Amino acid sequence: MVKTDNQKNSLKRQSKPLNKYLKYTGLAFQFLGAILLGFWIGSWLDSRYQTEKPWFAMGFMMFFLIATLIKVIRDITNE
Repeated sequence: MVKTDNQKNSLKRQSKPLNKYLKYTGLAFQFLGAILLGFWIGSWLDSRYQTEKPWFAMGFMMFFLIATLIKVIRDITNE
């Protein structure tokens, strides 16, 4: 069975909102992953250099969070 152009276009229109939904639900996981990765790297550096306060952990968490935020803004504005 061969699909006509109208059927193909309707399938594309139906999948487009689903793709956007999936794209934006992944943002929470991106932010969570960035924060956890920054914390893990920072904690390792804090223990390696035996800092009194978790400066590396806080710094890397903020760095990865800001980098992820910049990536998200660029992705949204390029649509």
